[in-house]
Amino acid sequence: MAKKHILVLGLKTFGMSIVKQLSKYNCEVLAIDRSMDRVEEADQFATEALQIDTKDTDKLSGVSLNSFDTAIITLENVEESIMAALLFQEVGIPYIIVKSNGEMHKKILEKMGIDKVISPETEMGVKLAKGIMNESIIDAINFSDEYSIVEINALDKWVGKSLEKLFLRENYGMNVLCVKNPSKELEISPSLHYIVEEKDILVAIAENEKLNESGLL
Repeated sequence: MAKKHILVLGLKTFGMSIVKQLSKYNCEVLAIDRSMDRVEEADQFATEALQIDTKDTDKLSGVSLNSFDTAIITLENVEESIMAALLFQEVGIPYIIVKSNGEMHKKILEKMGIDKVISPETEMGVKLAKGIMNESIIDAINFSDEYSIVEINALDKWVGKSLEKLFLRENYGMNVLCVKNPSKELEISPSLHYIVEEKDILVAIAENEKLNESGLL
């Protein structure tokens, strides 16, 4: 598999966390920010880190942008974020991810046809609120716009029944990957005849739409 080349523009807390995480994988990462302090910190994790004022599109254009597979823009200034996204589209970067800083910014990015628009603060707020209101869901990680990986405590009404009888796919859009229970070994790819027990934790890939409709997410 070819090594991915990823550009991260903006190295405040969110952008820096992306660079640090990407450093754990087999990929080339170019980190860019106007702050030399942040660039020096990122240089410990990225393949290369450059100090460039994001308003200087000419200088930004000189970084062989068309050699990147993915660009991630985490700039807080809306105008600079939009200009960078336009530049990356023009040079033909195949996949562009942009952090939005408000509903209007998000709408503009979507109108531009940006591949993925993320709102981490909003998403975390929604996730926290759902977690407070629903003790069944232990954790949920967005796998894509359509699917999430969820850890869910077995509901009381599930206990004593087989997975086959629960119709989890039909009712919740869930496909169980494994079952955890502190009193026994991990059950990987459980059969439809598996009987759900008290204290079971089901790890599943689930359809977000169906989970929302069911009230579990």
